[in-house]
Amino acid sequence: MLNTQLNRQAPSRRGLATIAAMLLAVALPAATLRAVQAPDTLSGSVYDVSGAVMPGVALTLEDAHEFKWTATSNSSGQFQFPRIPVGRYTLSAELPGFKALRHEFDLKNARDWDRAITLQVGTLRETISVMASRTPPPPPPTRALAPQPIRVGGNIRVPSKLQDVKPVYPVAMRAAGREGVVPIEAIIGVDGKVTSARVTTAQVHPDFAIAAVDAVRQWVFSPTLLNGKPVEVVMTVTIDFKLSD
Repeated sequence: MLNTQLNRQAPSRRGLATIAAMLLAVALPAATLRAVQAPDTLSGSVYDVSGAVMPGVALTLEDAHEFKWTATSNSSGQFQFPRIPVGRYTLSAELPGFKALRHEFDLKNARDWDRAITLQVGTLRETISVMASRTPPPPPPTRALAPQPIRVGGNIRVPSKLQDVKPVYPVAMRAAGREGVVPIEAIIGVDGKVTSARVTTAQVHPDFAIAAVDAVRQWVFSPTLLNGKPVEVVMTVTIDFKLSD
């Protein structure tokens, strides 16, 4: 205060503008640097519907130019894709027994590089062919014989099936020389029994539909377990009734 050589006048407007410009020149590069510092490793974890982690899941990451990266979740359900820049991507995940996942997303903010994936229990599929010989031309009325039902089977490929009941070719359909395909959607309960079965198309003769559903309703499977706990699972079955010459 006693120094008489110091200039104690208030800064001029020009001086204030110069100081503000200097501060802005220092602050902007720092803010820009923070904005572009996004993670370069895309990582995350894969879970099932119960919240448990899932190892061994095959993952594929694809960018807008169809360039692909692949990874597999480790024993802790975690995965990583290193050196992934900002952009739009498609992430696919597959594991036998679960529905395949395909998800599109953008990588912009830092939090976008951390992903969580949940896979749903898959759907069982089975195709059965029911074969029967064609009925010969009907004999004269005096020698008419009542047609007899023929039990035939197809290829059953579901390894968890414990009790199998083969569909019966409808007598009337065989006598008429008719064939048909019956698509069925069934639900296997937690006890392994078929709790419901329905034909998913109206383009099928009722005799074929009844014969197919009657057989499927009697099937018994070992329970589908998810982390040691039984769960319901959807099964699609195609039963093909065919006649051979």
